[in-house]
Amino acid sequence: MRRFDSYLPLLRFTFVPLLVLSLLHPTPTPAQDGPAPANPIDSRLPGLLAERAALTRQYAEASAQRHSLFGNKPSKKDLQEVVDALQGIVDKDQQMVDVLNQTAQQAQTTTARLAATTTHLETSSRDDRNLTADRLAEIQNELDNQHAREKQLVEHQRDLEADLTEAKQGKFWRDALIAGLSLACVGLLLARRRRK
Repeated sequence: MRRFDSYLPLLRFTFVPLLVLSLLHPTPTPAQDGPAPANPIDSRLPGLLAERAALTRQYAEASAQRHSLFGNKPSKKDLQEVVDALQGIVDKDQQMVDVLNQTAQQAQTTTARLAATTTHLETSSRDDRNLTADRLAEIQNELDNQHAREKQLVEHQRDLEADLTEAKQGKFWRDALIAGLSLACVGLLLARRRRK
């Protein structure tokens, strides 16, 4: 019966890909709204994981072989097959790491582009807000000037109306005085004719 220690390499070679897969494909939570985001992982990764799983099975089969002439021990050929399988697993791991590094670099590039776009949008938004605020200030100044002109016109109209009223009153008294004097003159003329 094999000891538990002999299963450790096999567990390591099967657990690592599962861990990588679980990190790359997290389970969605019910709280997430909207459509799921597009998978940013390179499309080569699932194929590499499948190839690695095949190499892991090959390693397990090679580890289990015992073709030695001296009992239940692996032969030189068996050990070479184990080494070849392990080398294949290591090579696949390196390929997966390369793919993940490329994906991380693409993500960094995308993040930098998004940051630049965000900065540009913030600058444009700030400029638009400033232009709008300036335009609103100009419109407010124009409205204030218009109100001031209307107030001046109303005051000027009141002054003109007061002058007109005063002129009408002055004309009335002048006309009354002229009429009174005319009557007095007519009266004097009549009185003078009666004396003659």
